[in-house]
Amino acid sequence: MRPTRFFLNFCLVFTAVWITLIIGLPAEAQDKENCLMCHKYRYLGRIDENGKQFNYNVDEHFFAGSVHRNIACRECHASIKKIPHDPVTEDVNCANACHLKPPHSQEKFSHTKIIDIYSQSAHAVRPEDPPEVKAAKPNCKFCHLNPLYTRVEEKLIDYEKTLQRCLNCHEQKGVTVAYMHVTHRLRKKTSRSPQQIVQLCSKCHDDREMMKKINVSEEALLAVETYNRSIHGKSIALGSEMTADCISCHASNALHDIYKKDNVKATIHKDNLMTTCRQCHEQTNSWFIKIAVHPRIEREKNPIVYFASIFFRLALYGSLFSMVGLMAVETYGRRKDGVKFLLRRGTAWRGNPKNR
Repeated sequence: MRPTRFFLNFCLVFTAVWITLIIGLPAEAQDKENCLMCHKYRYLGRIDENGKQFNYNVDEHFFAGSVHRNIACRECHASIKKIPHDPVTEDVNCANACHLKPPHSQEKFSHTKIIDIYSQSAHAVRPEDPPEVKAAKPNCKFCHLNPLYTRVEEKLIDYEKTLQRCLNCHEQKGVTVAYMHVTHRLRKKTSRSPQQIVQLCSKCHDDREMMKKINVSEEALLAVETYNRSIHGKSIALGSEMTADCISCHASNALHDIYKKDNVKATIHKDNLMTTCRQCHEQTNSWFIKIAVHPRIEREKNPIVYFASIFFRLALYGSLFSMVGLMAVETYGRRKDGVKFLLRRGTAWRGNPKNR
């Protein structure tokens, strides 16, 4: 019996040690040149001559769980020619070709296709833009913060929509290869939730001072406020995952093709509104698309919405206060008749009315 007991104890100890080592091992990522030897320190950074602070720390665990974990540092930081490197003077160019090759293509992966779409959008910097406009427009890294993978249930995945996003960059060659690549995207979802998208867009569009500097219209200046007031905005605030967020209406599956509404390619152009609304509302018609998605309740701008909002507020508060008043009158009448209201062992009226 002793050898058997010794063997069992050995197996238990070995298993415990093995699990401890596996859990305790740091995550691995592409750091063949040992860049994290310096950049892993939390307070690594500098302050420039204008007093602006720069943080050069890279959390190795976050990096190992990110979408770029298989990319070597100098694949993006191409201006660095030696290590230790000199002060970096060039920003990362997201259009650089990576050394990775997708499984269904012989070309190196690149974000060039998306960059081309973005370069034509309303967010892209134009040579003629004044300095304050250039500073206000978002670049790639403003929106894309190297998010961690988040696993989701398959029932929550929109297969067709996900496939369309994949085809923005990749060619569809071979059912098996495409399936393997698409399911990789499905199992590890990196898209933001509708609430996060609204929060991200609001960082700029809810900044009135910034929007005034780039001379946006009065309608665009109030876009966040009017959206939050709409049925879409209220549903998002209540946690809905199915309601239209900002890019649901303002972009196609390419996501980066956001244009001003007078651009014929814009999803919110008058000629494209029917198609855009039908993504969610199948019974869309010419009358439906006239409904204000960003409603304004000023009497001069939209008298119908203004008086309708007054009517519904009166109906809501009138019903509420009428019910409270009725309860107060009923309570007064019962107390006057000698019936007592007790909170012990639940709520109940006790006693017999005097008038019975």
